[in-house]
Amino acid sequence: MIGWLGDFLRFWWALFYWNTRKTWFRLHGAHRDSCPCQNYSDSGHALDSRCNAIIHWKEPARFRRVCPLLTQTKDGWRCGVDAERVRPFWTRALVISGASLLALYLAGTLAVFAFLRSASYDTRYRSVAWPPLWSELRASQEKLYATRAQQAIAAGRYPEAVLALQRVCELNPRNYPAALTLASLAQVSGQPFVAEHIYERLMRDVPEQRATTAEIWIRPLLSRAEYPTVKQLASAMLTEDPERREAWLHCLLFAARATRDQTLLGGILQSHTSLPDWCMDLIRIELLLLQDRREQAVSLLARVNHRPPSSYLPYYQADRLIRLGQTDQATALINDYGNLLPPDEVALLHLRIFQENNWTTLMEGEYETLLHFPLTPQLAAQLGAWFIRHSSPAGLAQFVDRFLQSGPAVSNETLPLYHAVFLAAFLNDDTTRADRVAEVITRFTSSDAKTLRALAGQLRKGMNGQQMAQLLPLVPLPLEVIYALLEENQGPTTP
Repeated sequence: MIGWLGDFLRFWWALFYWNTRKTWFRLHGAHRDSCPCQNYSDSGHALDSRCNAIIHWKEPARFRRVCPLLTQTKDGWRCGVDAERVRPFWTRALVISGASLLALYLAGTLAVFAFLRSASYDTRYRSVAWPPLWSELRASQEKLYATRAQQAIAAGRYPEAVLALQRVCELNPRNYPAALTLASLAQVSGQPFVAEHIYERLMRDVPEQRATTAEIWIRPLLSRAEYPTVKQLASAMLTEDPERREAWLHCLLFAARATRDQTLLGGILQSHTSLPDWCMDLIRIELLLLQDRREQAVSLLARVNHRPPSSYLPYYQADRLIRLGQTDQATALINDYGNLLPPDEVALLHLRIFQENNWTTLMEGEYETLLHFPLTPQLAAQLGAWFIRHSSPAGLAQFVDRFLQSGPAVSNETLPLYHAVFLAAFLNDDTTRADRVAEVITRFTSSDAKTLRALAGQLRKGMNGQQMAQLLPLVPLPLEVIYALLEENQGPTTP
């Protein structure tokens, strides 16, 4: 074994050493006296000269792989050519070296491939063996950690899921679903600033998803009453996201109203000149109200546009008139708009007018009207927000029964609606129906809904801004409910 190992090492040394010596010999005249490998005391003739290169070899025949000129004779191993004809065999050396390196490379890649497969990497052997495909290994690693994160979330091992998702985002910062999931986990684990950093990065690094990211990000921002960021984001998306311009305008006006920020609205009127006229008109009205120029604002709100350029325009006018206590003008406005307003929206506005005037009998009839409409997610969210703000045990009972019977089925998308309905039932002291809704929630989420119950308990006691900022972001809720809770439990603040 030691002899074979020694010859093996001599072979690789000899493959390049003797070919180099022979090359030098050929380049300098190939004279017999300077032949590098034949014994100098021999004749230098073919089959009569001994080979100096095999002196220390255990098995001289192995040297033939380096130099095929070595020949076995009756007198032993001799050189097969005259000294002047000794030459190198670089082709043989390069073929042997190349084949050996290729074999080593293939063996190494097979070992790596076997290791990756044993570690559950979903990859192909080509991706390991072919360098141009090595980028696929990074994708396989990303997929592996994403799978581990999904499994950890399904098993409730959230710290493990966070670590796996962080690794996914390091491997591929543009993995949008992974980043959103990581931000969501950071949010519910009480790390809002980590989540905010992720959303900011997505807005910058994944520009094609800016509108979607902003739509998701605005919910935790509103839940924490992070009004400076809310105003900045809503102002930007007002022009970037025309498909949801009404929602962004509503958010912007809500934040400006909560902070009494006249400077913001004045700046938009000056700089956002590309916004539609109806949008600018509503901003002007809101600015008049913030400037306490109530009469001018009311006169503009009471004007009927028989061809409203946006469905939000009539709603905003009626909403602000009701908030200002101008219920008669709001009623006249609603009647003048007629069929231009959706029937369920008209019923909700009427309900608010009746509440403002304490017309409880008419309110009961309006509940009946509303519950005859298809219980869409939007209507369910609006009614949930209504019953959270206004106690009406009879109306609440009808709503919850109808919701559980024919409302949207529980899913990841509709879970916030079920949270809202639970809060509405709990705050109306209907524990029986609240427990029924909670049962649906816990069966779907496989959890005890502890955070949801804690939020409900704090809302019943009354919450300050700090408590709201801590608890509200932990419970997914529809935007309508978030707006309602902010108005009820914080009230307006100063800029």
